[in-house]
Amino acid sequence: MASQAKPATHVGPLLGDVDKLRAVVGKVRGVQIQSAETKAHIRAVAQGWFNTYKRAAAGKDVAALDAVFGSLLTAAESAPSAKRIRKQLKSLRKQIVLLQTELIASPPPPVATPDAAPSFASVPDPIMRSILVRRWDECVACLAANAPMAATVMMGGLLESLFLARIHREANQAPIFTAKAAPKDKHGQALPLNRWMLGSFITVAHELGWITESGKDVSGVLQDYRNYIHPQKELSRQAALMPDDARMFWAVFKAIAQRLL
Repeated sequence: MASQAKPATHVGPLLGDVDKLRAVVGKVRGVQIQSAETKAHIRAVAQGWFNTYKRAAAGKDVAALDAVFGSLLTAAESAPSAKRIRKQLKSLRKQIVLLQTELIASPPPPVATPDAAPSFASVPDPIMRSILVRRWDECVACLAANAPMAATVMMGGLLESLFLARIHREANQAPIFTAKAAPKDKHGQALPLNRWMLGSFITVAHELGWITESGKDVSGVLQDYRNYIHPQKELSRQAALMPDDARMFWAVFKAIAQRLL
């Protein structure tokens, strides 16, 4: 009998259902199908298409399959011609093979997840966009692997990248380098960006209104834990990051990223 399971991800098993039904109908000796059991079998295969397998073909043209399976459902309510049912099942088999081939050749796109990297469309530099996406994906991979230290270090690096992306997006960068929190050399001149530390990015971003006071505080905590990459610091603090800590950082980090860009 046809499968009545949860929605299928492919139509391969339907081919087996049709082949089994063809074998049963092939044994019918009369002109018409009178057996209630055989008609129930026809009905079950047709319902299997509509209730289970059709969803796997979302986006494909399945009008011809709908028509034949609909015809089978109607036929199962009477005493259909055995010859006509055999012809329909033969046609169905060819169509299902073609559909399965098409589905294999063009798999459905991956389903978006809450942790999928945003588009970063507001970042004009395509190279910076690719850096942000790559680092974002690495953060997600570390979280999924229950590697909280690696995830937190990656978050710190990604946060710094986001600040840089925001700076490079600004048409007028003068306020950034004249900010009170901007790091300066011994002559009072603002340092070039490649000499800024994460802490400087955080305080300047807050001064310019890019992040809130709470965003600044959380970024500071993230910066501090990021420094646990140095074993001596972790040893001196005698504190270890747990997976739940990293997931908490990630939830807040995503809100900061949204505000920044």
